[in-house]
Amino acid sequence: MVKSNILICSCLILATIVGIFGQGIAYFMNENIASIAPVYYLTILTATSVFLYVVTIVLTYIASKKNILDKNKLGIYFLVIGCIGILTSHWSLFVLAMWWS
Repeated sequence: MVKSNILICSCLILATIVGIFGQGIAYFMNENIASIAPVYYLTILTATSVFLYVVTIVLTYIASKKNILDKNKLGIYFLVIGCIGILTSHWSLFVLAMWWS
């Protein structure tokens, strides 16, 4: 149970960090990794963030089906993941749309 909680929380935290700070990470990658347009880095980071939120939801669902997570706390898990995921994904998609325009 502890391993699944750590995995779910780490995916959620990583997706949130990448979603919120994607613009800064894109500039950092542009300066230090390869000098391509930062908008391409931001596109990849935004897609990664959304994908990690989906992975978090799937991991939570699988852990609940295997009775690893407590059924009483399952609603709280999905509520927290949904609220944080929707807000952060909308923010990162908004920033990405502004960069592409």
